[in-house]
Amino acid sequence: MTIEFHPRVLELMASRICHDLVSPVGAINNGVELLQEMGADAGDEAMLLIASSALQASIRLKCFRLAYGAAGTDRNIGIAEVKDAFTDWLKAGHIQAEFEPNLGVKFSMPPRGFFKCLLNIMILAEECSRGEGKIFISAIEGNKGMKVLTTGHHVGFRDGTEAALKGDISPDDLDPRGVHAYLTGKFAEYFGLKISHQAQPDFGRLEFQISF
Repeated sequence: MTIEFHPRVLELMASRICHDLVSPVGAINNGVELLQEMGADAGDEAMLLIASSALQASIRLKCFRLAYGAAGTDRNIGIAEVKDAFTDWLKAGHIQAEFEPNLGVKFSMPPRGFFKCLLNIMILAEECSRGEGKIFISAIEGNKGMKVLTTGHHVGFRDGTEAALKGDISPDDLDPRGVHAYLTGKFAEYFGLKISHQAQPDFGRLEFQISF
């Protein structure tokens, strides 16, 4: 199946990636400038800033490579790589992720693009958590897919995100906040996967399912 991407989507995706990398890369630059200005007096403070920021930039690039790039469809990519990438992604915040044991055994050979789409759903779940809560990743009945359950006091879709995930929005009306959800839905469509979700805001729950 061929999915056409509107230039607006590509522009917004590039903007999103740059936005997420500006902070850690800028901090690295600040650390280098501090070293240049203060020399040895900058000492550990500058080196810690550079090391921490470089790590954050590396973590984000690793996730972007799997979520948006061709690397996400590599046959060597499995649940272990997705788990490591997403766990690192969450380290800078207050959201915890828990994975059902033995997922690697249950999903050793899923359809092409499955883990790529799963990671995108996990990133979307993190966005819907609004900075707090927990995310649980487990198999659905029959091992024909996975569910990503996010729980917390403020769980929910941001404005326009649900419509973007469903593709019920024109690319011209997309904004940087909704472009990830839009691409997640389009990737799933391209790889022949099905994404569904169920929201229970009164109980602080939002569950996504991806199946094949």
